[in-house]
Amino acid sequence: MNSYSYSVPADVRTHAEIVVCGGGTAGTFAAIAAAREGRKTVLIERFGALGGTSSMGLVTPTMSTHVMVDGVLRDPQNSYLTAELDKRCAEAGAGTISRTTRYHDPLLLRGVLEQMAMEAGVEIMLYTTVLDAVKDGNRVKAVIIADKEGVHTVEGDIFIDASGDGDLSVMAGAQYTAGNPKTGKNQPISLRYSVGGVDMQAFASTVTDGSIYLMDGGVAYAHCTVQDGSRQVEQIMKRAKDAGDLTPEDLAYWQVFGLASRPDTLCCNCPEIFEHVDGTKAYDLTHAQLMGKQAVMRQLAFYKKYFCGFEHAYVSEIAPMVGVRESREIITDYVLTLPEAVDYAKFPDCVAQTNYPVDIHGFGDEYSDEHAGKKESDKPWFEIPYRALVVKDIENLLVAGRPIGGDFFIEAAIRIIPTCRATGEAAGLAAALALDQGVSIHDLDGIFVHDAMIARGADFV
Repeated sequence: MNSYSYSVPADVRTHAEIVVCGGGTAGTFAAIAAAREGRKTVLIERFGALGGTSSMGLVTPTMSTHVMVDGVLRDPQNSYLTAELDKRCAEAGAGTISRTTRYHDPLLLRGVLEQMAMEAGVEIMLYTTVLDAVKDGNRVKAVIIADKEGVHTVEGDIFIDASGDGDLSVMAGAQYTAGNPKTGKNQPISLRYSVGGVDMQAFASTVTDGSIYLMDGGVAYAHCTVQDGSRQVEQIMKRAKDAGDLTPEDLAYWQVFGLASRPDTLCCNCPEIFEHVDGTKAYDLTHAQLMGKQAVMRQLAFYKKYFCGFEHAYVSEIAPMVGVRESREIITDYVLTLPEAVDYAKFPDCVAQTNYPVDIHGFGDEYSDEHAGKKESDKPWFEIPYRALVVKDIENLLVAGRPIGGDFFIEAAIRIIPTCRATGEAAGLAAALALDQGVSIHDLDGIFVHDAMIARGADFV
């Protein structure tokens, strides 16, 4: 993919030492980490709030890293900012984002993240779109941005691509892969929504086999995929499909769970969209929003007809940001591959650790359990090296979040929020350390980045 052909505007909006493009899960942590090192940092975000999938995408659960030590779940977050965010969320009544309930309030999370970024001194540019990269040789000199006032440039010394789709990297000429090599297809897209006014006790009483149950705080949880239909909730959904009240796609993936901060609210990790799932195409994103909202209305009617506790229920929110699981994987100085997840690869310049499964969504043979062949180990997790964040052949560009250097399969294991936070934090800190030492990000010692994260409070096993 070639860079876009925008004329470089004369108006330089600002110059920063570190420019972070994308204010989502990884980008917000990258900007905060960089700014706390005393570096002038700009954070550019196209939506009107920070947090990305965990706020605007309504991804309210923070998944475990599944890292166990001596048979005990250790679940390291590999991040010194996460513990602070967790504490602030709890104080704000937003729930918690790790280790305890794992279910946060996405609306309040936006304000907590923005508070942390402002206090760190980050210059935040919301409602701003990155249009192109301006290069000088193999170095990114600036990004071209558009906002309500026109088209401008933001100059910088080091850039961090936290767009989620590797947009800046591709604009700067980086190579990438995309899609399942077996099918050429990206993972399904989701449009999450929430339903308020639910009587959780009555909802759970709809079945007797425990396929809908109450968690801590009285919040409900239920899950359904195309299975053998042995669970009651699956039988209910199949009956609704046969009656024309649901579609086969509705049954392919349906998951709901509650929020301790909103005891009458169900958050829905669905519907999933299975066609037109390229998150780098406006048509596909539009299709997901349009088809997703039709499914939301259909599913609300289903709840009211088939489940107890929905007599006064209503859709309280639909995500303004669709949930893209996989789009591009950027080629970096080191590219992780599936065997490294299976073999529990370790690296001295590790910036994140995880044993999250290779979680590929889809129908039939589009889905495969690629973790089945994992070896026995007394250290059952794999690690992400700093080098997987350094964009190959571009002098001053780092990538953070789900498009870091890895193949399609390993991306399905590293796209969870804790790992994205850790790689974002590592990228922001590494950019500041490279400036401190006067070295290229390619020459920066990744072991030094690892040690610096620990020195600031990051937890590794």
